[in-house]
Amino acid sequence: MTNILWRATVFTHRYLGIAVGLLMVMWFLSGIVMMYVPFPRLADAERVRFQPPISWQFCCQYGTLADEAQITRVQVENHLGVPALRLRAPGQPDSLYDLALGARVPIDADTARKVVLEAAPNVIGRPANVIAYEQVPLDQFTLGRAQRDRPLHRFEFDDPNKTIIYVSGTAGQVVMWTTVTQRFWNWLGAIPHWLYFTELRTQQQLWTQTVIWTSILGTFLTVVGIALGVIQFRRGRDGRLSPYRGLFYWHHVVGLVFGVLTLTWIASGLISMNPWGFLEGRGRGEASLAQGASPKWSEVKSSLEALRTQLAAAGVVSLTSAPFGGKLYWLATFNDGGIKRLDAAGHVAPTSEGELAQAAQRIAGDRGIAEQRLVNEEDAYYYSRQRRWEEVVLPVYRIVLNDEEQTRYYLDPKSGALVQRADATGRWRRWLFSGLHRLDFTAWMRWRPFWDVMMVVLMLGGLVGSAAGCWLGIRRIRSDVAVLFRRRTSAGESQSTVPS
Repeated sequence: MTNILWRATVFTHRYLGIAVGLLMVMWFLSGIVMMYVPFPRLADAERVRFQPPISWQFCCQYGTLADEAQITRVQVENHLGVPALRLRAPGQPDSLYDLALGARVPIDADTARKVVLEAAPNVIGRPANVIAYEQVPLDQFTLGRAQRDRPLHRFEFDDPNKTIIYVSGTAGQVVMWTTVTQRFWNWLGAIPHWLYFTELRTQQQLWTQTVIWTSILGTFLTVVGIALGVIQFRRGRDGRLSPYRGLFYWHHVVGLVFGVLTLTWIASGLISMNPWGFLEGRGRGEASLAQGASPKWSEVKSSLEALRTQLAAAGVVSLTSAPFGGKLYWLATFNDGGIKRLDAAGHVAPTSEGELAQAAQRIAGDRGIAEQRLVNEEDAYYYSRQRRWEEVVLPVYRIVLNDEEQTRYYLDPKSGALVQRADATGRWRRWLFSGLHRLDFTAWMRWRPFWDVMMVVLMLGGLVGSAAGCWLGIRRIRSDVAVLFRRRTSAGESQSTVPS
């Protein structure tokens, strides 16, 4: 019975290792690429960097929106040379209004083309030309994002970078920008690593289950491999650490050295998908508690009337609503890149510690507060690498509740907005995913280039072990097929020599 179980285990590891091992090779290779090339994104700060100051002299005609309508987000920027208002209301798609005419702006192909030409890259002193246009609901590089901006207008340019720019079909602004270099490396990095293929990713349930079950198979294969490697360890002759020779020997040794790390990477990748909701967050709408009630359209109009005289010569390129504690405030981005909070009358109004403390009380409710203060450094649950290529806001106002989970909240002191929440499940996810998957347990482990060297060496070890296992399995199949072919040929020849 023991011999049968052993043979079944070896057989499973060998043949499962071909299909799943190839997938693991892809994961290791693409993981190395992802260390240096992220999936394309366009940060809002980068988008507004080239915006001209708002032309307040042409403002403001507001249209016929009902005064009692609640508005969840307002943004004022120039659109094709005139001030425009982007509105977001509960349950409604974003909409764009021309503040010079008071009319809604439909984002058709012609309008989108005018927008994209303002952002066109340069080619030897001239703006690049559009060589292809298409309206798309989504494509390979907008999967899982830009939900509110669909349909998207996609323009391809003739510059050396083969730039593709996407314009929102609802807000009429640039929302994505990719180059040929980014697209090339993403086909070797994020896309295969996340199995982010359009045909699969657009079917959310199928994609989720595919990633979960391939991760489960990878975890099972690695566990079986480690078990076999430990059992065979030191069973070789002449004091050798392994009974195998040649490539089998290296697969055995490398598997023992890097097997546990391979297991942690695959298992933590599985955890990132939150299978069966075992790390589901339990938020209670704290962002809304900090913000308070959304302003009504009548409040927004009244505030804009005051703002247009206050900001006429201030060089503001973007103005975005930032309600806090039930009051209307604005975040104004200036042409020098600076950002200031303004009150409804247009006066500079930095967030006070008293306001942040009141927000903490609204969030905590009857649970009580164990700690609340402004901190200037990152901590174990709030740090830059957690968001990969994004820097976190510092200083940040940290709130620790006096509840069983010691729930933490982090508020942006510029706007009062909730930027992060960490309850018990969030902390488990931080260690089981960020810790294990990125080897990110302490600040010193994030120090570069130490982290780069450590990750590349370990991933190459996992890659070699997986690739060797695949090759050995393929070679064994070829050997088994050849033996089977010879046996059948021999049996056929024997039958042909029997006298009739």
